[in-house]
Amino acid sequence: MIKNKDLQEFGFIVLDFPLEEIVLKLLIKKSWKELDQYFLNISKPNGLLRNFLNQYLDFATLEHIIAIRSAPDDEDGIWHDDGSRFLGFSLSLNRNHENIIGGELHFKKKESTHTEIFTPLPYGKIVLFLSGIHGYEHMVSAVTSQERIVIAGWCS
Repeated sequence: MIKNKDLQEFGFIVLDFPLEEIVLKLLIKKSWKELDQYFLNISKPNGLLRNFLNQYLDFATLEHIIAIRSAPDDEDGIWHDDGSRFLGFSLSLNRNHENIIGGELHFKKKESTHTEIFTPLPYGKIVLFLSGIHGYEHMVSAVTSQERIVIAGWCS
């Protein structure tokens, strides 16, 4: 059940997520394994990320990846709906988001020509968006300058 009227009406919301200091330290050191473990820990029952997301939607399973997209070898993603998942999210770890060219998150209702486009967001901003089971799809365009780093995830 969707618990937020804006998420229900528009299919997405953009929020601030309270990142702890350790995240920035691990990001600067490029300690990807430790960063992944940190997000695994806050995704467990009663973890920071799980509790945050549960305010907007009920779900049983929470998955994530560290998604790093870099110029010049990046390519446009494809439109996809994440299958039977309820909710997707993209949590920005971009420290200099204004310098990134490309890497936009595109989001739309299936069969619609209207697309919402989210340029790379500042560090700590999170986009929550409804997924395939609700009739939405998304894709990410190629990064043509700099590097885009997000925690991408799914709830089912």
